[in-house]
Amino acid sequence: MSRRRSLVAVIAWLVAGSAAAQTPDQRPVRRLEIEAGGGWLAGAGLGSQDANLTANSPVRQPFRLFTTDTRVAGAPALLVRAGFALNRRFGVEGSVTLSRPQLRTSVSGDVEEASALAIVERVDQYFFEGSVVFMLEEWGMGGRTVPFVAGGAGYLRQLHEGLTVVEQGHVYHVGGGLKHWLVARDSGRIRALGLRADARLSLLVKGLSFDSGPRPHPAISGSLFIGF
Repeated sequence: MSRRRSLVAVIAWLVAGSAAAQTPDQRPVRRLEIEAGGGWLAGAGLGSQDANLTANSPVRQPFRLFTTDTRVAGAPALLVRAGFALNRRFGVEGSVTLSRPQLRTSVSGDVEEASALAIVERVDQYFFEGSVVFMLEEWGMGGRTVPFVAGGAGYLRQLHEGLTVVEQGHVYHVGGGLKHWLVARDSGRIRALGLRADARLSLLVKGLSFDSGPRPHPAISGSLFIGF
């Protein structure tokens, strides 16, 4: 009977310890986290524009030679991110995202009835962003998996193929996702290791565009983070 009681006590202790290891309290707080990962940035239309021959007389309308319609295609993206938890709810982070989408311009409606033409070039696109992150602790799943929402803004830089022209603008984003801690401890050089999944909507203003309105680009990404 004593052996049975001892075995039950050991099992109970192991179960309690395992459960405690999965609680949110075991996640490090006020720690620096470094992330690296990749994802997909969806494309968006940049608008259309007419090539017109200006009339000599202000009364006459311009003569349209042809029409162009331009779109940025979707492309893979690489990202690096650094964040700091202010408390269990709030954190701040900065990130750099690189993608190389194609810029596709369709030329149509030629006055001489020439066939439609497609022009394609590669663009180096950079997002330099800052964000505020809000952890939804009460919606945590299993202690170490916690959803979050995030929002922020940053600087947009786009370089045409051959680095001949540089376009600049702003980027704003809102989104959310999940963070899952594979390792979480309060001591050691590496105190956290985990995975993160994001879905967001980025709004690009200025840069490559024929109008001044924001251009929505949905995006998804996954990353590995390390906490110190």
